[in-house]
Parts: sequence; C-alpha cells; structure tokens
Amino acid sequence: MRLFLLIAGIFITVFGGINGAERIFGILILVALAIINAPAFITRNRIRALPIEIEIILLAMVLFELVGGDALGLYVKIPHYDNFMHFMLPLYISLIGMMIIYTMYYYGRLKASINDMAILIIVITIGLGGILEMGEYTYDKYLSQGPIGKITGNTQMQGSPTQNSLDDTMNDLFTDTAGGIFGALLGVLLIRRAEKKDGYWKVADEIENMGQQK
Repeated sequence: MRLFLLIAGIFITVFGGINGAERIFGILILVALAIINAPAFITRNRIRALPIEIEIILLAMVLFELVGGDALGLYVKIPHYDNFMHFMLPLYISLIGMMIIYTMYYYGRLKASINDMAILIIVITIGLGGILEMGEYTYDKYLSQGPIGKITGNTQMQGSPTQNSLDDTMNDLFTDTAGGIFGALLGVLLIRRAEKKDGYWKVADEIENMGQQK
C-alpha cells in the first residue's frame, strides 16, 4: 500500500487526477507519506516506526480520502461517498485513539475502565468532527473563491446536489458520531479478545516501545 500510494502521489502530482487539475492532492499524498515515515527517518530510528496496525489505518485514510475522494473525484461520482468517509475516518481515528489510551492504561499512566476509555474516545472523536465542520464552513465562506480556492478547484466542502449545507453538515455530524462509536466499540472488542487470549493487547508494547532507543 505504501508503494502504491507513492506511485499514485507522483502520478497525480505530475499529471493531475480525474480532471487533470488535482495536482495539489498528489502533493498532499506525498506529504502524508513523508509524515507517516518521518519519526524513524528524522531520528535515525531512535524513534521506531509506527506499529503496523496504526500505519495500515493511516495509509487507508490517505487512500480513501486523498486518492479516492479527492484525486479520483469519488465524492462527486458516488452519491454517498461523503457519508462513507464521514463514517470511516472517525472510525479510524477512534480505533487509533483506543490503541493509544489502552497503552496509557496498561502502563499505569491512566486509571480508567475500558468502558470509560471508550466513552472518552467517542467524545474526542465527536469534537474532532465538529472542528472539521467548522473548518469546512470557514473554507467555503472565506477561502474557496480566493487563491486557495484556485488551487483546489473552488470546490465547496458543504452541501451537495441532493442536500443543502445545513442538512449536509448535520448528516456529517451524525455519521461522524456513528463512526466514532463503532471504532471505540471495535477497540473494546479487540481489547477483550486480546486479554482473553494473550493477557493484554500486544499493540501496547509496540506503541510504548516507539520512543525507546534500539
């Protein structure tokens, strides 16, 4: 997946996406790949690479959002792709959040039940969804017709051919919430299964060891 995204990022940067004018998203794909691999590269492996579970999730986010939704125009081509992404991205974020907060719990830096951890992650994910909607409103209101809008093709973030801006925003928030809840519950399921099978969720070791020197 990493190699595919690298090739896709270079291709889109050079030739553009579905309309030939989406080069900015190719650049963003390459930037995202650089950020994902930056910790180990910059610190010369003093900080280890991301756990494979988190890396796969992040790469999937780049694939579905920047390649599929933006460069290939699936937000426009597929009627409910926006709903799909507003479910999947919070799910991914919530699941990563459960991995991180479980690591804090397992290594004694947090005292909470698994249910409390899930509720906390859901609330944080809903908050992030609200921030995203405020960002989309700000872009549409103040930036979409300016220099930044020219780079992104003057695309409006809120509203669609079938929904006005208010309905689109509220549907996004409800879908964000559903995705956050599903991701947190999936995290709880994985924790309980791991504790029953191996005693604890092994991803905690990988996250804890990221900052340790080899």
